[in-house]
Amino acid sequence: MKIPTVLSIAGSDPSGGAGIQGDIKTIFAEGCYGMGVVTGLTVQNTLGVSDVMPVPTEFLYRQIDEVIYDIKPEATKVGMIVSAEQVDVIVGLIKRHGLENVIVDPVIAPTSGAAFASEEVMKSMIEKLFPLSTLVTPNLPEAKRICEIIECQNLQLKDDAQKQYQAQVQSKDISRIKIQSQPQSKPQSQTEIYGKAANLSAPELACFIGQRCGCSVLIKGGHAEGSSATDYLWTASDENMMGCTTEFIGDRVETTSSHGTGCALSSSIAANMAKGHTLEAAIEIGKEYVTTALKSDMRIGTGNGSIDHGALVRQ
Repeated sequence: MKIPTVLSIAGSDPSGGAGIQGDIKTIFAEGCYGMGVVTGLTVQNTLGVSDVMPVPTEFLYRQIDEVIYDIKPEATKVGMIVSAEQVDVIVGLIKRHGLENVIVDPVIAPTSGAAFASEEVMKSMIEKLFPLSTLVTPNLPEAKRICEIIECQNLQLKDDAQKQYQAQVQSKDISRIKIQSQPQSKPQSQTEIYGKAANLSAPELACFIGQRCGCSVLIKGGHAEGSSATDYLWTASDENMMGCTTEFIGDRVETTSSHGTGCALSSSIAANMAKGHTLEAAIEIGKEYVTTALKSDMRIGTGNGSIDHGALVRQ
């Protein structure tokens, strides 16, 4: 019996809802074998994060290298990174081992408590890690912050198509984006949208980051207003990086148990890509997994409790 293998590189959450703990639960629920490398230890519970302690860079390198040497993952999820040096270690090992299906959840800060990633860390991720990623999965506030950093830092990009797009953005002339609505994999009519760099919509944010960094981007819609939780996936459609955007419509779930949603979605996507699903199919399965986990409303702890990682398994 062969079980797909998935590596999570992330922080530790002692409350069990997010981070390595949440990732491993999700990977197991999706029928894969999960491995975990810890980037940092946190002091937290359902009320928030009060402190973060990074794992030394050399020790992080040894963790990842030893695991991959023995068990090469068919997909890798990267979560909390707490230093630019850690980014360099992860990037170097992705290249050295030729890792595929790399899903990056750029965790900047938890809903409540201490920040995880500084601007220096985010800049390093944008320049070095994102271009090696299969998919980057920021929520709406994270996506806006990433775009701000790209513009403010005037990051240098190697790809000619990306440089060309940078000039378009600086002149406030963002390329047209094709949006293909895809609720439950049913293709809908295409529409064209336009945007300005100073005030981008979710689809435009996905295009902005994707064209700049040369990776697919999924903007999660949980922080958007309205009754739905719609995610937008941007993927390059040709060598000129014009790209297309696919819409994944989901229901907004009102609950007090939403801790770990981002970790669960990225881990589920990684697990399903390890199982051989396409990126779009893996996202759709991941959204179903997270929605079911939210609807369970476990009410663990006295704050924002964990999602129910085993809800879909029990159905």
